[in-house]
Amino acid sequence: MRRSIASSNFCSIILVVLLWIRSRRPTHYPPGPTPFPIIGNFHTLVKGDLFKVMRGLRKEYGDIFSLSLGKQWVTVVNGNENLRELLVKRADVTTDRPSCFVFRQGKNKGIVSASGSSWKQQRAFAVSKLRDFGFGKRSFESSVSEEVEQLCNLVNSYNGKAFDISGIIHTSISNNVMSITVGRRFDYDDPKFQQFVYLLNENAKNSALVGPLNFAPFLRKIPGDPFGAKQISNNVRQTFQFFRTEINEHEKTLDTDNLRDFIDVYLKEIKNQEEEETSEFTAGQLLTIMADLFVAGTETTATTIRWAIMYLLNNMDIQKKMCKEIEDVIGSGRPPCMSDKPNLPYCEAVILESLRLGNVVPYALPHKASDDIVYKGFTIPKDSIILPSLDSVAFDEKLFPDAHSFKPERFLDENGRLCGQDKVLSFSLGRRVCLGEALARMELFLYITSLVQRFEFLPPEGKNPPVIKGNLGVTYCPKAFEFRAVSRS
Repeated sequence: MRRSIASSNFCSIILVVLLWIRSRRPTHYPPGPTPFPIIGNFHTLVKGDLFKVMRGLRKEYGDIFSLSLGKQWVTVVNGNENLRELLVKRADVTTDRPSCFVFRQGKNKGIVSASGSSWKQQRAFAVSKLRDFGFGKRSFESSVSEEVEQLCNLVNSYNGKAFDISGIIHTSISNNVMSITVGRRFDYDDPKFQQFVYLLNENAKNSALVGPLNFAPFLRKIPGDPFGAKQISNNVRQTFQFFRTEINEHEKTLDTDNLRDFIDVYLKEIKNQEEEETSEFTAGQLLTIMADLFVAGTETTATTIRWAIMYLLNNMDIQKKMCKEIEDVIGSGRPPCMSDKPNLPYCEAVILESLRLGNVVPYALPHKASDDIVYKGFTIPKDSIILPSLDSVAFDEKLFPDAHSFKPERFLDENGRLCGQDKVLSFSLGRRVCLGEALARMELFLYITSLVQRFEFLPPEGKNPPVIKGNLGVTYCPKAFEFRAVSRS
């Protein structure tokens, strides 16, 4: 009996020692907080505000530090120069995606979740065909402007009463992607489309997709779904069902000599490659790409517009100066267009500052090292995760003095001309730069200038401007707020 107990104790000690050895930071890894056996550094990340935690770790350990999360080692990269070195100059070994919960939702297909030759092929095809339909090009401007007009008319229907713009702005921006991908727009009160937009927003706001669930997949099996894994997966299934319905309708009416939209183009490519045994063009790929396009083409734009409105409500002098520039250059007889952009540098500076301070994507989606990387004396090992901190650039005091203040003037030189645009990394950088960046920049300009031209933004009657606070999920979005849009006419 005593021998059995002693043997059991000995095994327990050996297990603890092995777990401790396994949890130790390997030689030449970037520095970081001491990990615990099994849980690694999860306890560090759940101490409170993730922004404060990550900024504190950078201050303590430097621009390049590492964390042990589940079975994964994660290297967090801070600073403009480091991000450009690793994601741009060394893109050959930092472009792949790791096997994380967020990417498994897309079955590692499509554009956002895929890696290697499949990713290159799907992205190149999507970019080429979307451009044929005007995605992000001047030829698509009239379609976006029509959608802006629809939104402005809806905003005007509130007659200066307080409302929350979040739902309708996401719907409006989604319609721009819809017109290219499925060939039509949807009414703002369409219940199926409203549910679709709601599901996209819910997953974008879900902090579980950037938290422990991403690096410790066993957490999804805990009873009660405390990390929201089942809810996320259910949302994804419903979103895919929306796309599947659209694809099925397109298959029934497909005319390969008269291609209407991106779905038609992709379905034609599937037919063209039917005899190829290793073809990457499948219905599953199309489903995932559709989801990728809507995330890339809506979330950053819609959320940035909400941040811009929140900042303008808190800075009436900036709102007035912006309005005056529009009045001086355009007047009130017609809406702004892209050819006005060079003549509205202050408006563009407001948009850039909204992108920077809004900090919509503070941490880019994880990358994977496809080979050992030696950088600044550290080793980032093959197959480990790289987490780019775009937040570290947005609030870099050397790049943006008084970084926590809303100052559009920081993007204007002494002659009032736009400058410093390249310092804003809201759409990430390198080969994984956001697919929807060109369209997003067009939308931000047309939507924000048109809204400011037609309406004065004011807090609800008798109330102060909304407190500038946000919620961190996959994106960082403003807390819900209401405001009044009072017609200037």
